[in-house]
Amino acid sequence: MRRREAVLALYAVALVVLALLTVFAIELSNTEAKSKRDVESRVHERGVLAAALIDSLFQSVQQEVPQDARRYGTPTVTTRTMDRFGQGTAYTVLLGPAGNVIAHSSGFTAQAGSDLVHSAALALTRAGDGYGLGNLVPYGKTRAIEFAVRFPTRYGSRTLLTGSPPTVLGTFIAADLRKIPGVKGAHNYLIDGNDTVLGSTNPAKPAGYVFRQPAQVQALTKTSGDSDGHYYDQVQLSDSTWRIVLAAPNGPLFASVSGLRKWVPWLIFICFALFAVAALALGRRALRSADEVREANARLALLNSELESTNEALERRARELARSNAELEQFASIASHDLQEPLRKVRTFTQQVTVIEADRLSDRGRDYLGRANAAAERMQKLIEDLLKFSRVATHGRPFAPVDLAQVTRDVLDDLEAQVERSGAEVDVGPLPTITADALQMRQLMQNLISNAIKFRREGVTPEVSIEASTVEDQARITVRDNGIGFEAQYARRIFRVFERLHGRGEYPGTGIGLALCRRIAERHGGTVVAESEPGAGATFTVTLPMRQRDEVLIVAAYDEDGEYARRDAEAQETHVPA
Repeated sequence: MRRREAVLALYAVALVVLALLTVFAIELSNTEAKSKRDVESRVHERGVLAAALIDSLFQSVQQEVPQDARRYGTPTVTTRTMDRFGQGTAYTVLLGPAGNVIAHSSGFTAQAGSDLVHSAALALTRAGDGYGLGNLVPYGKTRAIEFAVRFPTRYGSRTLLTGSPPTVLGTFIAADLRKIPGVKGAHNYLIDGNDTVLGSTNPAKPAGYVFRQPAQVQALTKTSGDSDGHYYDQVQLSDSTWRIVLAAPNGPLFASVSGLRKWVPWLIFICFALFAVAALALGRRALRSADEVREANARLALLNSELESTNEALERRARELARSNAELEQFASIASHDLQEPLRKVRTFTQQVTVIEADRLSDRGRDYLGRANAAAERMQKLIEDLLKFSRVATHGRPFAPVDLAQVTRDVLDDLEAQVERSGAEVDVGPLPTITADALQMRQLMQNLISNAIKFRREGVTPEVSIEASTVEDQARITVRDNGIGFEAQYARRIFRVFERLHGRGEYPGTGIGLALCRRIAERHGGTVVAESEPGAGATFTVTLPMRQRDEVLIVAAYDEDGEYARRDAEAQETHVPA
């Protein structure tokens, strides 16, 4: 009877092992599928970033609407005016509310006029968009890219349609496409609504190439997929018929989840299965010998094998997670550099043109260059703030004693020019010493004090009060001002990324400062809250633990050669007297 029970137990163990192997196989298959989806997701994110960068360059046209309204908002507009302000373009044409032609440049041909009814750029503006980027249309031997912008006048809404030679944008677009990171053999394209290439990094498919093959046309009807051994992903640009298409060979792109790397986990799985079968066979032989000691040893061996399998699976997942974090950190660094590099060039070239061509520039030209430089500076500041926000947790320093009074004095030294310019009166009370990241505490205080001075009331001397108290081993730092304040309903909303309650023209900034404060407080195990009333100033209260325990942190970093390295911060606890 006892032997029969043992046999039934052996069969039960076999079923359990089979179930575990089945679950393990399913999880392994899901993991490989997820890894492939992660690669596809990173390709799509690169396309979204590139599309946002190109789109942001054209959105600046909204700043020209007031000038266009003054320039083309008169009862009659002459050809001379159209030629004067349309220099460098193939043609320009001004349309009325009903789509009738009011005026056009001397380059506006009968062919261009007949094509107006099919203009994709005009269709976008009629649909409600402020501007529209259209397709590459026939125009002489060179063809032209259409760009339409709509603006209001006292005689109704008017639309300015510009046809530009493709060479004007082709070189610029190709340079931006080459900056998108990718694997060896990858190519990036910018195509219009007719599947015509406007910019390309592939010499075999330059600007002007049209995707006509049935397989190509079928592929471009989908957002992403595989075609001719290549994985592709396309992203639509807003207010245009343009799309960015990223294509890469499947082999290099999915190298981490294909080939030998794909089969190694399955080989390990087969080894586990064979090991389980062998262990079951030994158990059966042990049962036949009716030796209770051997039965116990066999069961112990099975238990050990299962524990080893579980430990190895956990270690493998930990390695995969570390590799994934390293890849994400590397992508953030590459994206930051590639996004800032063209902005640096724009700022450098606009500054050089302003200096070198000062005698030949008109007031309007200097104004345009100044606006371009200011826009690039804002974009660069935004990228830097986003990088700071994303690296609060991954690039933090080990916690150590920090004198908040000294940190506040250093911050006020940095903000000395802002304080003097605004005439602000800053009153700093006694502040404690806590265990924290000194650099992040400086960022926290600088953002709070700078906001208190920046959002001041017109004609009222800014007054900023900084105080602190200790309650149950918690430090409460209060920054209070007499500025413009805000509605209580926005007390939580202002800590969101990019959240602004006022226009950029009223108060400068990127809308990330308070979000960075919240993230720094959370990393230290604390909170930050705001209280205010319109016209009665605002009060920001930061609550932080007096003491921190710095556990072992694994931080992604890169050495001078660009190789991934791990930095382990040793566990330590620093006690600071209250």
